[in-house]
Amino acid sequence: MKSNHQNNRGTVVLTGACGLLGSALLEPLLEDGWHIIAVDLLKPEQSYKNVDFIQFDLSEVKKYDQLVARINALASNLKALINNAGVNAHVEKSFKDFSKFENTNLEDWDYQMRVNLTAPVFLTKELLSSFCHQDKKPCKVINVTSMYGVVAPNHEIYSLNVELKVGRHYKPIAYPVSKAALDMATRYLATYLATKGFNVNAIAPGGIENKTQQEFIENYSKLSPIKRMANVSEMSEAFKFLLGPGSNYMCGHTLVVDGGWSVW
Repeated sequence: MKSNHQNNRGTVVLTGACGLLGSALLEPLLEDGWHIIAVDLLKPEQSYKNVDFIQFDLSEVKKYDQLVARINALASNLKALINNAGVNAHVEKSFKDFSKFENTNLEDWDYQMRVNLTAPVFLTKELLSSFCHQDKKPCKVINVTSMYGVVAPNHEIYSLNVELKVGRHYKPIAYPVSKAALDMATRYLATYLATKGFNVNAIAPGGIENKTQQEFIENYSKLSPIKRMANVSEMSEAFKFLLGPGSNYMCGHTLVVDGGWSVW
């Protein structure tokens, strides 16, 4: 049964809704008048009014017809898609995935490419006919890339003294490569869909603090013009802008929100 949400801006599909960034976007988007269909492999920690949750593994690309059917059953006025879900090695969890390029694993590479690149491209494709254009306003697609899709990782910041007993650490190659490719996919889709009632753009966040080791925070901050990591709450306004009318003439742009990291 489709949700009946009055006086709102329509429905937005948000993938990776239970992660750090996704969960931080829920309340700002609700306050902005959106009905949210939240998609994630994990279960949400809490429920929200005007948020419908779909538990789904986005790596199962061949099952997207099932996901789209569930989305169509819930969306009364689909106007936006935020491709936020992604696979990334996090320093605050474990350094076991921060290894030399020579140790790159094909299975891990394929999985990250499937979730970080293939998933947003094919979910956009499968949802195209579901978007509502009756109000003549452009529908919005936002791909979440990364500052590491703009510049290469600086491996020096991952060499923490507390971890040196297990060797030097390197940012795995799959994440920056997949995000750089998603940046180009954003440009391709933006030009292809520009005359079909869509604005397709991207947001490239910088490093977001999340129970991160103090030494890493210090290493990161030294290389940032603002001299600190981002707070996740500082990302929401950028998303609200790209979802709103102020971005109606933006096409294929990557909005970098990294505190100036990629400027140097």
